[in-house]
Amino acid sequence: MPPPKKNAPRRLRACATPILFAIASVAFAIAPAAASAQTLRELSDLSLEELSEVEITSVSKRPEPLGNAAAAVYVITSDDIRRSGATTLPEALRLAPNLEVARVNSQTYNISSRGFNSVNASNKLLVLIDGRTIYTPFFSSVFWDQQTVMLADIDRIEVISGPGGTLWGSNAVNGVINVITKSSADTQGGLLDAKVGTFEQRGDLRYGGRLGDGTYRAYASGFGEGHTYLQNGDNAMDDWNGKQAGFRSDFTKGAHAFTVQGDIYENLIDTPGGRRSGGNLLGRWTTRVFGSSLDVQAYYDQQDRTDVAATGGGSTERVRTFDIQAQDVITLAKHQIVWGFGQRIWRDRFTNTANPFVLEPESQTLNLTNVFAQDTIAVADDVALTLGSKFEYSTFSGWEAMPSARIGWRTDPKNFLWAAVSRAVRSPSRLERDLTAPGIVDPSPDFESEKLIAYEAGWRSQLASNASLSVSLFYNDYTDLRTTKPNPVTFLPVTFGNGWEGHTYGTDVWGSYSPFSWWRLDAGFEILRKDFHLKPGEIDIAGIQTVLGHDPGHQTFVHSYMDIAPHVELYIGLRQVGSLPDVGVPSYFEADVRLAWRATPKLELSIAGLNLVHARHAEATGPPIQEIPRSAYIEARWGF
Repeated sequence: MPPPKKNAPRRLRACATPILFAIASVAFAIAPAAASAQTLRELSDLSLEELSEVEITSVSKRPEPLGNAAAAVYVITSDDIRRSGATTLPEALRLAPNLEVARVNSQTYNISSRGFNSVNASNKLLVLIDGRTIYTPFFSSVFWDQQTVMLADIDRIEVISGPGGTLWGSNAVNGVINVITKSSADTQGGLLDAKVGTFEQRGDLRYGGRLGDGTYRAYASGFGEGHTYLQNGDNAMDDWNGKQAGFRSDFTKGAHAFTVQGDIYENLIDTPGGRRSGGNLLGRWTTRVFGSSLDVQAYYDQQDRTDVAATGGGSTERVRTFDIQAQDVITLAKHQIVWGFGQRIWRDRFTNTANPFVLEPESQTLNLTNVFAQDTIAVADDVALTLGSKFEYSTFSGWEAMPSARIGWRTDPKNFLWAAVSRAVRSPSRLERDLTAPGIVDPSPDFESEKLIAYEAGWRSQLASNASLSVSLFYNDYTDLRTTKPNPVTFLPVTFGNGWEGHTYGTDVWGSYSPFSWWRLDAGFEILRKDFHLKPGEIDIAGIQTVLGHDPGHQTFVHSYMDIAPHVELYIGLRQVGSLPDVGVPSYFEADVRLAWRATPKLELSIAGLNLVHARHAEATGPPIQEIPRSAYIEARWGF
């Protein structure tokens, strides 16, 4: 939730915790009377057993049941997002137990999977929104303050822990997040959603209708988020606001299906001054050709960032992305073959007058070309072997191969075992190749791709009709990770090299249990360990944490979804995150609560509190370290 505005009543902030915990206590007291209430199954239309049969597409780039996916994949449903009270995409991603989500300040998040979570290191996670890749070629990470999605339009979010380079390519090193929005056919009519709180104000308006042989929707959103705090209690002065609008249209003609969608936005930073703006336009055509399923997609995306330095001067970044990709799914006897190709062109420009650090050349055109194929072979009725590879060409690193082998074994109707070995790479970014500052940093034309070989194994089980469990183990072997190398004679200027190597290992565990038809519990925990060293003769003056991130050794989550009375829902989310001792961020425990009442079939009213345990807490390093405040909001959602 947003930090309290400067003129927000302090009484509201002080009372948020006791009021919301009182609500939770009353809810538990009346829960037994909920036997006649509308159940979770009626609300979501899915039992725990049926959830394992939900079709996902991110693991194999074709529809397959979640229960048969040979990967550590977690699905966040639209109902989970609504019930949790999440207000932004990064906050919704906290529902995935296989992600590390740390809020740096009012505008910035660090989000990663299986480690490397910091501003500098969180560059090994591929994030897609409806098939549109959103990481920037400047430093291979995501500007989360430019990724606003109307949460009510999200169908599901598929989160894969582990590499996905064979199908998704560069940057899919430690994981893939695939945000999939609803067809416009599923968002007919109108929706008005308004939130007013101590930290955040947000309003969304959407309307959908029919258009010839298809459907459409259009939306407009606006928001304002407050400030965080410095560790001494001072205002960090990082509040901001923004607006966004967009549309989507889906229509069919015989065996052909078409989708066209787009967004445009502008976000403004109050202090010392900044602007983030841009937009995108995407088109997709799907058809069946001679028994195969052909999908062709193209999009244009632009991102602009302008910052004004407090000391004068500023910087401007602009990226224009052109992308086209095609894939075909063919079924031949015991083989399901997915193959395709893609071409992406980035055109960028970076200028900086605030300090001597610039990119040379100032403007660059980068190419990313790929071809891939993957075959899933039915070795037996209950065993499937998947083999494949992607070959990708980058302007900076040339051709790279990303092969993988996966095997899945359904030992019985309730249990599924899987194992995988994969190779993935992260191509060099503009910063790593072209950053320069006279006498301080020289360009690094010899910087190569960072590389990973990952070994994974997992077990997924439907323990009972009301209980499920997923366990995955991983060992990741990294080579050629980035170093900051001094000049051997004069120390300065430095360059970037590939001197770190080592491994991480750990486990991701999550499960669901529904003790009653009106109550579901989701829980999970993650353990991560790291062991890295410099190659012989290598030196890194930046320090290991700059490259390898600031990762908690463990995380634990519990999410409770309850129907406590007819038309009344209660969500309680608990999380405990380990400390970051190297940078002085202590471990923390936090709780989020949302109580919702469906007053009429069209109107839902709710009250929510976020980060209720502490008045404020830190989640990530700075500099400086900034603390996220406790907050609350009220919401009205009206369908018409």
